[in-house]
Amino acid sequence: MKKAIFAIIVIACMAGACTNGQKTAELKSRNDSLQNVIQQRDAVLDEMINSMNIIEEGFRAINEAQGRINLDAVGSETNRAELLQENIAFISNTLAKNKSEIERLQKQLQANHANSKQLKVMLENLQKQLAAKSGEIATLQLALAEKNIHIDELDNAVAQLTKVKEQNESTIQQQEAELNTVWYAIGTKRELKEMKILDGGEVLVNKAANMDYFTKSDMRNLGEVKTYAKGAKLLTSHPEGSYTLKRDENKQYVLNITEPKAFWSVSRYLVIQVR
Repeated sequence: MKKAIFAIIVIACMAGACTNGQKTAELKSRNDSLQNVIQQRDAVLDEMINSMNIIEEGFRAINEAQGRINLDAVGSETNRAELLQENIAFISNTLAKNKSEIERLQKQLQANHANSKQLKVMLENLQKQLAAKSGEIATLQLALAEKNIHIDELDNAVAQLTKVKEQNESTIQQQEAELNTVWYAIGTKRELKEMKILDGGEVLVNKAANMDYFTKSDMRNLGEVKTYAKGAKLLTSHPEGSYTLKRDENKQYVLNITEPKAFWSVSRYLVIQVR
């Protein structure tokens, strides 16, 4: 009897060891996969930050080249005019490289779906620097025109940078609009269930949710949301103190967003159930 019990204990231990071994192997595999993802992400971020540093260095070199340009001295001696042309050519080429690198970083940021606000801010600052240089080069062109000095490199740079400035302004506006885009939906419990926005008492957990039911808006312009209902409650999470939900003179609930940034900090989606 003792031998039989001992055999059962040994078999149970061996089975437990096998199970633990399988779990350990699975955990190790998951950990390795996670580490690979993290390493790939870090490599992309490091490469992007390095590129941004190179662009910054390019702007620094442009500032130095601008400092070497002395408009009062040009035109009197051939070597001074040549020096001016060299500096202008350098500025033009460096700006073109920075423009190309910024466009590449924009595409890379979108392709990797990077959600780093810091990277987006850094890239926006580089775009603004590029646009600012466009204005400075245009001013320089006018100063040279007054002295009847025309340099092809500068003329080309101004034409190119004017276009870049317009594109950058449009891009910055688009990015700001995207950063401030929010969505809201209002409906009865039945309607929200039919749209699969509400499923099992949870909001936006069903991948089949009909997102077309939401209204797209800009948080900067969305101060209030009228429910046109005498019963209303928020189903999505939003910090207390960032809004009020009160009845108006018609006893219908109106949502007033008093602190937009705080209100949308948890979720960019707002779901209001009415009755």
